[in-house]
Amino acid sequence: MSVPSIPTTPIPANGVLLHVGVHKTGTTAIQAALADARADLAGHNVRYPGKLAAQHRAALALLGRPWGWNNKGGGVMDRKHFDRLAQRTVKAPGRVVISSEFFCEASSEQAQEAVTALGDSGARPVRVVVTLRNVGKLLPSSWQQYLKYGMTTSYDAWLTDVLAHPGSSKMTPTFWKRHDHGDVISRWAGAVGPENLTVIVLEDVPRDYMFDVFAQFLGVPPEMLTSRMELTSNRSMTAAEAEVLVRLNKKVKKTMQWTDYVTFVRRGVALGMVEGREPDSSEPKLHTPDWALDAAQHVGIASVSTIRETGVEVLGNLDALTTRIASTPAQGNVDYLPIDAAVTAIESVINASREDPHARALAGRLFRQTKKDGISSLFRKESE
Repeated sequence: MSVPSIPTTPIPANGVLLHVGVHKTGTTAIQAALADARADLAGHNVRYPGKLAAQHRAALALLGRPWGWNNKGGGVMDRKHFDRLAQRTVKAPGRVVISSEFFCEASSEQAQEAVTALGDSGARPVRVVVTLRNVGKLLPSSWQQYLKYGMTTSYDAWLTDVLAHPGSSKMTPTFWKRHDHGDVISRWAGAVGPENLTVIVLEDVPRDYMFDVFAQFLGVPPEMLTSRMELTSNRSMTAAEAEVLVRLNKKVKKTMQWTDYVTFVRRGVALGMVEGREPDSSEPKLHTPDWALDAAQHVGIASVSTIRETGVEVLGNLDALTTRIASTPAQGNVDYLPIDAAVTAIESVINASREDPHARALAGRLFRQTKKDGISSLFRKESE
């Protein structure tokens, strides 16, 4: 594996490094490292604003779109979150680094607004970083991410929706705002200038490469971030784990508020299964059909052509985004969930129920229903 070069020049001493994603490209890992290193970064005159792991609220506020189910406990993020981030950035001494993959969904006008506000109308230079992976590899994890928002559509049906006519989707319209990579680069290059945008291709590179690049941009020792790159795994779900979420969503979505869904399903069951266990190698993974991998390759080829035309800086092998991903084995029996996965999911719900009295009451109702129906009820055929 040949390691691509890393830029040798950090951003200016008063510069802003704005990482706009895209989704499912190791963003959670770099954000966890940056958040954990806040104090160390400050010691090198680098600020990572706020107290949360990432600046998602500010990004969603800029986009003006809802977080969660808008009519059931969700809502549009208040504009104050972005304005507060901009104020903190303008006032911060030294370099500032900001990261949220939701920024990649910004329109050309919103991208320009972000660059202007965070760069203090040109007083602070802004360097935009976009991390990319092959679209064919992103399909399973992208579908699973939408499952965590309550989607009840099967993987095959979702693939048909997003790939039958690439560029549009009725089920998940944000997918193409995120993963038409050529368009993402064009929008942000238009806002910040192609000379101020760097694409990092995360194919055929060591896991620590992205952390090294960020450290170099920020002018800090690489080990400040590489030593923290294992703080989160964020692995993909197995086929059976994902099927549990599909069927659970069908059972509970109509009767739950968004806040309860986040507590028990998103953070409880989904996160609990992913972070609470390591699947056996024999457990079937999601199968992406050949036709979908072919379509993803065509999308990648078109995106790479567009990216080259923009003239932005590219670190890594851009052609890796045009590769046709190897076919995956057909999945096995998804009607079997390993006992340890079921135990982990239930344990996570129990832990979540300790957060507040309302949560405990809801957990009790869920437990009684599960006791009545049995966990096997999640695996009954839809016709039963």
